Amino acid sequence: MANRGRPPLLSDDEILNRALEMFAASGYSAMSVRALNAELGLSHETVSKRFGPKSDLFRAAVARGVTLFISDLNQQIESSAPKDDGERLRATVRSFMVAASRHPALGDLLHHESIGDEHRRAVISQSGLDELLVETVALLQRLHEAGLIRETKIRDLWFLADGAVAPIRLPGLAQMFDPFDGPLDGEELVDRMTDAIMRSIEA
Repeated sequence: MANRGRPPLLSDDEILNRALEMFAASGYSAMSVRALNAELGLSHETVSKRFGPKSDLFRAAVARGVTLFISDLNQQIESSAPKDDGERLRATVRSFMVAASRHPALGDLLHHESIGDEHRRAVISQSGLDELLVETVALLQRLHEAGLIRETKIRDLWFLADGAVAPIRLPGLAQMFDPFDGPLDGEELVDRMTDAIMRSIEA
């Protein structure tokens, strides 16, 4: 027989997943740890006892989100077995879109206007995103120097790829176009947008 009134047993990952979603939805300042406890059916001090102050919870939630994102992205890249830098860039663009569509809370967090520059920079530099950005910048530079692509800034590539999967992340809005385009096929969209982005930067 279940013990009534006992808080549910939730793993750290379950708590961090929901915390990331709430930080993404509300921003850092407005996110309420008390509301997080209540939503998860936990006592009002549970999250703080397990993760410390809100700043530590934020770092832990973001670290988990980035770890999952980068793991997914890298797995997608390596599964395509790129043979040269050109294939690696194509695989990186496509894999970024796949990972972004699977982990929308991380993107929402980075885009949230109430996450100030200081928090945004900390997220990028402390979570592993910096390494990804540095590697991609080097890849873009090599391809440009080889005359295979035009000079391309990492900011431009990020927003091109991130914006391209908006129909997957905003299904309600995307359905408005069904009478004209038919139902959205997420995989077909990613393939088509990968082709479009690659064509846009070819030399």
